[in-house]
Amino acid sequence: MTTHRLHVTCMNNYRVLTLVNILAMVAIGISSPLLTLYLQGLGADFALISVILTSTIIVMLVGSYGWGWLADRLGRRKPLYVAGLAGVAIGYWWLSAANDVSHAWPARLLDGLSMAAVSTLGLALMGDTLDASAQRGRRMGLTRGLGSGAFAMGALMGGRLADAFGLSFIYIVCGAFFLAAMMAALFVREVRAVPAPVDPAGGSRKTGAGLPLLFLAGVGLWTMAHVASTSMWPNYMATFGYSKTAISSLWSLAAMIEFPAMYITGALSDVAGRAVMLAAGGFGIALVQIGYMLLAQSLPLLLGVQVLRGFGFGSYTASSMTFAAEFGGQQHRGSRSGLFNAAGSAGQLAGSMLGGNLVQVAGFPALFAVCSTIAVASAICFLVLGRRGSAAMAEHAALP
Repeated sequence: MTTHRLHVTCMNNYRVLTLVNILAMVAIGISSPLLTLYLQGLGADFALISVILTSTIIVMLVGSYGWGWLADRLGRRKPLYVAGLAGVAIGYWWLSAANDVSHAWPARLLDGLSMAAVSTLGLALMGDTLDASAQRGRRMGLTRGLGSGAFAMGALMGGRLADAFGLSFIYIVCGAFFLAAMMAALFVREVRAVPAPVDPAGGSRKTGAGLPLLFLAGVGLWTMAHVASTSMWPNYMATFGYSKTAISSLWSLAAMIEFPAMYITGALSDVAGRAVMLAAGGFGIALVQIGYMLLAQSLPLLLGVQVLRGFGFGSYTASSMTFAAEFGGQQHRGSRSGLFNAAGSAGQLAGSMLGGNLVQVAGFPALFAVCSTIAVASAICFLVLGRRGSAAMAEHAALP
């Protein structure tokens, strides 16, 4: 494949993968805020809802690495990616037709397994697409930022659709969005990209190296802090008398801020390095937890905290996805993307278990204090990661 044809193919893939991400995130935005209400309407109590959600996360954790390993073993990503999108669509339609929890639960497990394929192989395909780009952080940030905007739009649509047509109808709509995403994904062309000779991001492209343990630890800790906090955040806001409309609007504000934040921080990571922006995301979320403890009673100040949350989330997310996608060569990118998503799922599982239990025992301030500490620990992992990377680069440059 000539350089010009490779460039055209990569740009086409970038547009298609961005479109697929937007369609998927609209569906996730529609469905996620209402899922527990739907399960409750099917007869599940809170304990069973927790079990269903936890089992779905476990399936995603195992599936993430499994899909990535299989893609590397086959030397193909697109067929598994398309199959994953189709599986999510089927899972949503299955869920919409469920008459009780016994039918809804396997639908959620299918969704979790299929979403593991979508997130893992979508990231690997994007890594292949951006392999030769000197603006990987900027482009990854734009794609993921558009996804956050799409999620916010979906969240605003979901409640209105549910009020007008019922909860089961929204899962039919979500399945249609994923069907459209699957059809769009058929236009992706797998390429063996030529890597750029110089890495402007700080030397994270080490062919043959696995993802650093410090990076995976930081990912798990950051996700744990974020999920533990957000799982109980609506309940915390309700204790101050905020209405459901106010709570959802505050959440939507943070999601909308993520769009420009991911583009800006992604571009900064191309210059300052991924580890620096990862650490900024860790410290940013730590400050957000402190803000919740001290400023939640004042709506104007809380708006500022939500803006900071958008930038903290954006800085971590854009930089972590770019780091995972660009680390090492194409041959093992599926496995590395799967390992990255598995680390995130492990953090999500730990965070979901921590949030409610800690509030039950020690109250909301204790939860946010612990989450702030965990977020700082993630930032320290990323700072040490960056320092070791710089030392390795200096050592390599000193060799004759």
